[in-house]
Amino acid sequence: MKHLYEYINEIMDIAEVNQVEPQNAKDMFLANIRNAGDPTLPHYRGAGDVDYAALAEDLPRLTNEGAALAQAVFDHYKALVELRGAGRYAEAVELMRGAVEAESNGLCDDDE
Repeated sequence: MKHLYEYINEIMDIAEVNQVEPQNAKDMFLANIRNAGDPTLPHYRGAGDVDYAALAEDLPRLTNEGAALAQAVFDHYKALVELRGAGRYAEAVELMRGAVEAESNGLCDDDE
């Protein structure tokens, strides 16, 4: 089971390559999943070697996680950019994981 925050680096790469804001890049990433396998539909560049077709079964959950990720990026943008700039990509994912979990507090709490 994948989570959208696990792809924050790919989403930020899409934002950079396509010169869009991260929230738009998040939507572009999700569109790449929706459009996987259909060459007649848009496929946004920048995310490297993501197997979008393999993520198709997770698309509803990934889409539902979108608002929390967008808020997490907004709240922690400076730290996220600094981590990525320093090549600390795994830490960027962990930053977003913690922020998304805090943002989603109670919405996807598996402990209850």
